[in-house]
Amino acid sequence: AAHEAVPEDFILCGAGAAELIYAYCDALRPKKAMELAPTFLEYSAAASHFGAEMVRVPLQAPEFLPDDRLLDKLREEAPDVLFLCTPNNPTGQTIGRSLLQSVLDISLTQGTRVLLDECFLDFTGEKSAKDLLARYENLLILKAFTKSYAMAGLRLGYGISADRALLAQITRH
Repeated sequence: AAHEAVPEDFILCGAGAAELIYAYCDALRPKKAMELAPTFLEYSAAASHFGAEMVRVPLQAPEFLPDDRLLDKLREEAPDVLFLCTPNNPTGQTIGRSLLQSVLDISLTQGTRVLLDECFLDFTGEKSAKDLLARYENLLILKAFTKSYAMAGLRLGYGISADRALLAQITRH
């Protein structure tokens, strides 16, 4: 919490980022989830495991940058959960701050929860979205010690959210 400059009760630790993705899906049991494609396989694996239909928003080659098509699809589909990864795995592209805030605004309005995976963000020099947590209680940011601190083989991840009820719900699962 001190390292992230957030209150202690905003933090939820787990046995790696993947474990937290599954716990998140177990706690929320989304009927419909959305992700960019391609992206980290664990989001669709976890959502599908708990019965969610997965909607994919294809990224266009050769840049593979998320753009306004994400906003259109988000409005059209109104998923229970949106998984975003910045930088995206495997493309390495980050989500621009303006696009991210538009996504969060739409998501908040329509009741979509957003899991923002920032596990590799420290390697980009880009700014974390944690300053948006107070404004967007539907946001959970995922981080991992193993990436930033070269702890290969150890499963150490954590989530950051202002939604204490969600964190408690995930803890129970």
